[in-house]
Amino acid sequence: MTERLYEKDAYCREFTANVLSCDFENGFYNIVLDKTAFFPEGGGQAPDKGILNGIEVLDVQIYDGVIIHKTNEKINAGDKVCGKLDWETRFRRMQNHSGEHILSGSVHSLFGYNNVGFHMSKNGMTVDFDGVLKAEDIARVEEITNSVIYFNLPIDISYPAREEAAPLQYRSKLDITENLRLVTIGDVDCCACCAPHVARTGEVGAVKIIDFTPNKGGTRLTVKAGADAFSDYSMLNRQTKSLMKTLSVSRELVSDAAEKQLELINSLRYENGELRKRLAWSELSPIRYDACTTAFAKNLTYDELRYCANKLFEGAVRVCLLFSTDDGENYIYIISSKDADIRPAVKALNDAFDGKGGGKPNYAQGKITGSEEKIKEFVQGFSF
Repeated sequence: MTERLYEKDAYCREFTANVLSCDFENGFYNIVLDKTAFFPEGGGQAPDKGILNGIEVLDVQIYDGVIIHKTNEKINAGDKVCGKLDWETRFRRMQNHSGEHILSGSVHSLFGYNNVGFHMSKNGMTVDFDGVLKAEDIARVEEITNSVIYFNLPIDISYPAREEAAPLQYRSKLDITENLRLVTIGDVDCCACCAPHVARTGEVGAVKIIDFTPNKGGTRLTVKAGADAFSDYSMLNRQTKSLMKTLSVSRELVSDAAEKQLELINSLRYENGELRKRLAWSELSPIRYDACTTAFAKNLTYDELRYCANKLFEGAVRVCLLFSTDDGENYIYIISSKDADIRPAVKALNDAFDGKGGGKPNYAQGKITGSEEKIKEFVQGFSF
C-alpha cells in the first residue's frame, strides 16, 4: 500500500520517497513509491501533474491501494526521488472540487436531489443531479453556495470507523464499508470523498454556474470555481468591453443594443435575399425545349433557383431545370415540375455527370460536374 500524503496534507507539493519498483509495460515505466503526494485519477477528477527527479509524470493510477506513476524514463528500484506537483493545476482542482461539494450540499438541502455524476476537466466541471432544477432554482443555489464560501467555514477530513459512521448522514455514490473518508463542510455538506480539498471554504473564491441542461430526467450543471471562475469572468469582461466599444453603449445596455443590431441584421439579410432573387430572375435567360425549360446562371443559391422556377411556372412552363456555377465546371441544380415525376430525370442527370442529389416526385436538387454544352445536350434528350 502506498502512503497517501495527499490525504494527510492536501497542501504537500514537494516530497521525497523511495522507489519500490519500476516496470516497463505498454510503452511506459510504471513506478511505485513507498509514499506519494500525487493524487491518482478517481472520483471524476484527473490525476495530478508534476515531476519525479525532473522526469515528467504522465499519468497516475491506483490499483488495489498501490499508486502507479507512469513516465517515459526509467527510475531504478531502490533510488530516492524528489517529487514535485504542478501546484497551480492541483490547487485549481481543489478549489473546483471543494466548490462542487458546497454546491451539491446546497442542492441536496434545498431540494433533496442527489449528485449522481461528477466530472472535472480543464474547461470546468459538470455535475449531474437526479431532479429537475429550473432557472430560478439554480440562481438560488448559486447564491447560497457563494454565501457559504464567504463565511470561510472549515473543511474537515475524518476517517470514522464503521460503528461511528453508522448513525452519520452523509452523501455517497458507493456503499463504502471500509476506509471511509468524509469531507465535512460545517452543517452544509458531509460527503464520502477520496480527493484533496482546500482547508476553508474562503479559498474556493467563488462558484459560477455557467450553464444547465436536462439530463436523464434530471439536470446537468456546468460549473467553474476559484481561479477557473475568475478566468471565465475575465474573458467575459473583455468581450463585454469590446462590445461596449463597438456598440457605443454602457455595460448595462450591451444586451439590448446587441439584440437591436441582430434584428437589424436579420431584416437586412431578408431584404438582401429578396433583392438577389429579383436580380437572378431579371438576368435569367431561359431556353425552351420540347420537354422542359432550362437556364444557366452564375453564383446563385438553391433558394434563388427555386424563386426563378416559381416565376417560370407563372407562364406556360411544365418542367424546368435550372443550373448555377461558381467556376464553370461544378454546378448546383434544381429540377421542378407542376405535374410530372422528375425522379427518372434526376437519376439520369446524376449518373451522366457524377452527381449527387434527390428529392420529391415534383422537386429535386443536387450537384453535378460537367460543361454547360454537354449538360445542354443531355437535357435536350429528356422526356416527361
